[in-house]
Amino acid sequence: MIGRFRLTARSRITWLVSAVVVAAGVALLVASYALVRANLYGIRPTPPRGVNVRTLVPPGSTTPGEIAHRTLSALVWQYSLVGVVLIIASAVVAWLIAGRLLRPIRTITATARRITSEDLHERLALPGPHDELGELGDTFDSMLARLEAAFQDEQLFAANAAHQLRTPLAVLGAELELLSTDPELDSAEVRESASRMRRTVVHAQQLLEKLLTLTRGSVAPEERVPVRLDQLVGERIRHIARQADEMALTFKDDLAPVTLLGDRALLAELVDNLLDNAIGYNVEGGHVEVKTRAPSSTVVLDVTNSGPRIVADVANLLEPFRRADQQRIGSGYGLGLSVVRAIARAHDGLVDLDALAAGGMHVRVTFPALSP
Repeated sequence: MIGRFRLTARSRITWLVSAVVVAAGVALLVASYALVRANLYGIRPTPPRGVNVRTLVPPGSTTPGEIAHRTLSALVWQYSLVGVVLIIASAVVAWLIAGRLLRPIRTITATARRITSEDLHERLALPGPHDELGELGDTFDSMLARLEAAFQDEQLFAANAAHQLRTPLAVLGAELELLSTDPELDSAEVRESASRMRRTVVHAQQLLEKLLTLTRGSVAPEERVPVRLDQLVGERIRHIARQADEMALTFKDDLAPVTLLGDRALLAELVDNLLDNAIGYNVEGGHVEVKTRAPSSTVVLDVTNSGPRIVADVANLLEPFRRADQQRIGSGYGLGLSVVRAIARAHDGLVDLDALAAGGMHVRVTFPALSP
């Protein structure tokens, strides 16, 4: 039982405040006793002007020694009584003050125990002055708001991911059902069905790869190597040249030599998603401009494309499964820019979007530059 005994914060504050008050009171009583004794025994030759020592003499006393003895004995008893009252009063007052001071802490504790994923909308909204405890309550409310937003985003992401994966799985199920139940299929139809299933599997694999990329929060320092971003962008532009030619797009590039520390495969995925987005949401005969530059201590990748006007808030396009509007002609998953942001964050970078007045969009990705 002794091992389970635990002083609460309220008890510790009470003990501390009481000890300070009692110690100060005892010191004052001792000093007062010493001063009275010094005056009674004549340690101080002349009392302060206006103080009559005779008024302290108890009735019936005859000699100065008896007067001093009786006076000091009475003071000891009276001071002891004052000390006991002081201890009790200080403990009661300290207990009440500690309880009032710790009331916001108890409110935060009770709320934290009560809150679940179903009621993350609840807030403390602590009343009272804006002191340290008020700041603690505001910080707790802000944390709850972030948790609520993150939980809602996670639920939306899971629902959208399940919806996106349900379609290829349904196609595979239908094709397999056809192969297993239709005895009249010839070899050509079987090969065609197998080809459709293969395309569906590739489609699902690409989606899963993008979803996995979104879950990667950072790139460890030991995994980062110097990467010439301008050379990487040039390689990826040549890789999609045929796709750009099919839409009669004009490509303009201004690739200044820039180097950053990162994962080359992830950075290639970032560039691919930016270029796919610039081509997929473009118009026939449009243009795409790609630039790399290194202002001050950063590395900047700019991708600008023509296309339909975007009337929605472009910041929402960085969220998974978001598209600007139905006028955009791309057939992607709505994950491209989300993957770009995830990879940029993994490299301590930032992504900024800007809808152009004439149509299309400008994407700017900023990374820390390689230190010399």
